[in-house]
Amino acid sequence: MRKEDTVKLISAEGFEFVVHKDAAMVSQTIRNMLTSPGSFAETEHGEVTFPEISTTILEKICKYFYWNLQFARF
Repeated sequence: MRKEDTVKLISAEGFEFVVHKDAAMVSQTIRNMLTSPGSFAETEHGEVTFPEISTTILEKICKYFYWNLQFARF
C-alpha cells in the first residue's frame, strides 16, 4: 500500500491508526477534511488528529470503516 493511499488517524493519546483512504472516506467528516480546498494540514499531510477521541473508540471507528466498505454496499 502506497503512502498516498493511506490516511493517518491520531487519537487523543497520540496513538496512530494508518488506514486505507477508501476506508477513511466512509466518514463524511474525514472526507471533507481531506478534500477541502485550501492548504489545510489534513489535506497536505494525510493526517487527522482527534483530540477528543480516545484510542479505544478510534479503533472501533476504524473497524467500522472497513466493515462498511465490505458489507454496507450489499
